[in-house]
Amino acid sequence: MRRRVGIVAFVLALALPLAACSSGEGGSDDGSTTGSNGGGGGGGTTVVIQDFAFNPASLDVSAGQVTLTVTNEDSADHTFTLDDGSSDTEIAGGETAEIPLDVSATVGFHCEFHPSMTGTLNVG
Repeated sequence: MRRRVGIVAFVLALALPLAACSSGEGGSDDGSTTGSNGGGGGGGTTVVIQDFAFNPASLDVSAGQVTLTVTNEDSADHTFTLDDGSSDTEIAGGETAEIPLDVSATVGFHCEFHPSMTGTLNVG
């Protein structure tokens, strides 16, 4: 019994530092309502689809090349479609897509499958 306790303690001692190192993986979730691509072209921002809604629904991006990471946390399939038709990506439930965009003006976005799901990319 004493040996088993020692093994468990050893495994926990190894697991705790590993858990602490991986806790920041996948970006931050600070609850903000706008996203940003970090200022210049080539930046990226994240959108989460959850409960049949885009979060955030309004994103501030700079003009030029933007890479959007869209994670679908619903079990249903969704799309991330720009209203001007320049981009249309289907994202299966539980999947993530990296969507390169070239934006020069504010444009809306929506889900083709669920018209009530809408949002705006604010280009500044």
